[in-house]
Amino acid sequence: MLYQGYCARCGRRVRTEENWFKGKIWASTAVFHWACLIALMKEHGEAAAEDAAWKASRVTREQ
Repeated sequence: MLYQGYCARCGRRVRTEENWFKGKIWASTAVFHWACLIALMKEHGEAAAEDAAWKASRVTREQ
């Protein structure tokens, strides 16, 4: 099973076979489950997606 990284909203691993989104926001790249990105944008707007991507790029996770 291949993984694309961790979702910037929920923190779970994003599998290649799932619907996912990877975007470059400012100086970082973020991966979201598609449903998480849509929910985040509906709840808090564009700025929240940028903030989540920024925070996710600063988190170190154990492999």
